[in-house]
Amino acid sequence: MEVNSRNNIPFSWVIYLAIISSMNCFALESTNSLEKDLSELKTEVVRLKNEVVTLKPKQIENGGTPLAIGWQDFHGEMNGNASIGFRKVSGMDSNFDLIDFNPLFLVSYKELFLFRGSVDFAVNEQGNTDTSLDVANLNWFLNDYVILGAGKFDSAIGQFVQSLSPNWINKLPDPPIGFDSDEAAPQVEIGLQVRGAFPLIADMKANITLYIANGPRALVDTVNNDIDHISTSGSTDRIGNYVTGGRLGFLPLPQFEVGISAASGKTSLYNLADNSTLLQKGRDYYVFGADLAYQMSNLNFRGEVVQQKVRADVNSYPRASSTWEAWYLQGAYRIQATNIEPVLRYGKYHTPFSSVNQRQWAMGINYWFTPSVVAKLGYELNEGQRGMQSDANVLLAQLVFGF
Repeated sequence: MEVNSRNNIPFSWVIYLAIISSMNCFALESTNSLEKDLSELKTEVVRLKNEVVTLKPKQIENGGTPLAIGWQDFHGEMNGNASIGFRKVSGMDSNFDLIDFNPLFLVSYKELFLFRGSVDFAVNEQGNTDTSLDVANLNWFLNDYVILGAGKFDSAIGQFVQSLSPNWINKLPDPPIGFDSDEAAPQVEIGLQVRGAFPLIADMKANITLYIANGPRALVDTVNNDIDHISTSGSTDRIGNYVTGGRLGFLPLPQFEVGISAASGKTSLYNLADNSTLLQKGRDYYVFGADLAYQMSNLNFRGEVVQQKVRADVNSYPRASSTWEAWYLQGAYRIQATNIEPVLRYGKYHTPFSSVNQRQWAMGINYWFTPSVVAKLGYELNEGQRGMQSDANVLLAQLVFGF
């Protein structure tokens, strides 16, 4: 397929660019296994488009009314994943959990705009359904290389959150320690984002993301006089604190990528007990990250480090600085001519609280029924403060269906 001009990009490329923007590392891992499925999908899309073109005039003749701006200019699709899991924490009862349904909706207008929205449905411990809006953003394709977006985005800091966190992509049932919600890795941003990719020399490529967004919330434990955690789930408060930052990725080889991320700004302070605003000026905040990914045949290796920090301020409450830091290294190998994939990961998570600090060896084995349906079995060897949950080992199993 060829792109003849900047204003003549096929719709399939629009969807491709949108997905690659948020999941470019996954492309390194599964290109070969998806080629056949993509070919079949393209054939089916063409057939459906032809069918719609044939049926739409008949609908109009029978009283149907097309959109004034042209029904044929809109295209959409839905994908996502669903999963169910089992967990046994040492010293505690076992249970089925990790029940999650996460549809992703993509709707485009011509080759100009793309809306991307994702909703998460999960069952909590009480048996009720928790619903959250993961992302919702409108993207404008400025040219072949640059996309301008506004709304709620996965954080551009690092790679795990924005590219590897979906259950059918993550190699193990749990995320790396420190990379889950309210830990060291920022999760989402609400604001403006510019994302682009461009070729360099030979096979070298680069990608870049820049953003400005609402600042995160620092939740203060007023009893113990410390910051309990930083919430980066996406806030729309009117305090007026912002962060600016981004990520730069460099691919010296098609199968190897290194990236560096950073952001800084102000964080708002909230009372942990009742989520009320602590009426003080925002505190200085920054986050730094670095990541790498390498794919060689059936071997996949990656690593990432991230650090969030709220700086000290003698005129604020609490005064001391607080830092959350996490890193991990992970290797996975798809055994030749089989559907079996062993995984090994080591990580460390450091916080201001000794009861939460943790080291972890995580090992697992995956069986791939298809490129997007996988059964995972994992075991986590955790080292933390004795007697705390951070020191308990965990057995996990998970079945994931990506669509």
